[in-house]
Amino acid sequence: MRRRSFLAALGGLSATLALPAAAASHAVRMRWPWPVRLPEPHASNDLVAALIGAALFPPLYVRAIDGMLEPRAAVGAPKETKGALKGLRVDLAPGIRPSDVVGSISNARAGAGRLALRDVPVPRVDGAHGVIFPGLADQDALMRRLATPVAGIARIEPRRLMPSGPWDLAIETRDSVTSLRLSRRPNAPAVGLSASVHPTRITRFELDGAVDLGKSLRAFERYESDVAWLTDGLFAPRPGARPIDLGPLAFLALRAGKDAPELQRPGAVLAIIDAIAADRMSHLGLIRRGSLLTPDSLAGADPSTLAPNVPVLVRSSMPIAVAAAEILARDLGGIARALDDATFEKAMSDSQFPLALDVVRAIDDSVDGVATALATFDGAATAPAAGLGPRGVAQAGSAAFGWEISLIGAQASHVWIPRAPLGGLDLDVGGSG
Repeated sequence: MRRRSFLAALGGLSATLALPAAAASHAVRMRWPWPVRLPEPHASNDLVAALIGAALFPPLYVRAIDGMLEPRAAVGAPKETKGALKGLRVDLAPGIRPSDVVGSISNARAGAGRLALRDVPVPRVDGAHGVIFPGLADQDALMRRLATPVAGIARIEPRRLMPSGPWDLAIETRDSVTSLRLSRRPNAPAVGLSASVHPTRITRFELDGAVDLGKSLRAFERYESDVAWLTDGLFAPRPGARPIDLGPLAFLALRAGKDAPELQRPGAVLAIIDAIAADRMSHLGLIRRGSLLTPDSLAGADPSTLAPNVPVLVRSSMPIAVAAAEILARDLGGIARALDDATFEKAMSDSQFPLALDVVRAIDDSVDGVATALATFDGAATAPAAGLGPRGVAQAGSAAFGWEISLIGAQASHVWIPRAPLGGLDLDVGGSG
């Protein structure tokens, strides 16, 4: 069955095409089949942060498209300190509070950046516009470590994290759909904006989820949204829409727990992934390519002989992940068990599960960044050696990246949003109108 035919059957909606609605100037709306919640930039499984975190939680440094390191929430490169506290001082961009940098780096070191930031100390406040990373002397190494979306700088308020960039954030739930609304604050200081900012900058961005995949595509086809997930319409392509492929937002990873000790042996989980057809999840927007591709010599095994009748745990809040877990469990002859987030996270923390499927964000776009993210998910004590790659980590461990959660779809003709330096949508550079 072709992808569009599958999606049409999934949606079960009328094929009557509505007339285009008048687009609000400089506003962009997106509906997607993943959950929407207040983003947590330092969490490994937060897809909202992966999608729009570059605008909300700019890291101190980013790696530009040419590979050069550039300041984002910082001003210039780190400088050696000359006072009693030896280390590297980072001057902060306007609107970035030193206390928020301290709190954000501390959160990141305890979360998704546990391995990536292991050698980066929690900084200390140095005046109203700077922080010092004590004991460090290598400026380039510090910038490379901090150039990761999981070290994004959040404004730390009581009981929640708020954007430190030039956006106000609101969230509401209605009819089981949660909506996130971003509004650019007038006269807010820009944080590290490129010189190529679109002349009609986006002033509002609206994200609705988790919306049924068919309904989200139908909304794009009916001119009710401006960015589509996966493709350019449910029954027919939207006229004038431009296809996009902005690369991976994150990965869907499989991990073995204590309840299946035979699958915790090195490489066992990778063998299960390799036995699944590369296009098995493509209709869900989950693909295998690049460093995740299975060598031809390893493909073709029967998954049910590798892990027969093994249950697969998954978060019930992620419908696409649930669908993927059901497919995986079916191939293994087992069942998928969808759990609420709290129960799932406790099982993962205690390692009391047979197999578990979860979302994992990469540390950065490099092979080493992807490998470090997998090692962190697998509970490794140290970061993998440079150049090992995610397959090397999987061959030596009890987890593997199975599928890329790809930012593939379409943008309306009046919308242009490029990929952000660390992945996701670059709302600060894109435009609409």
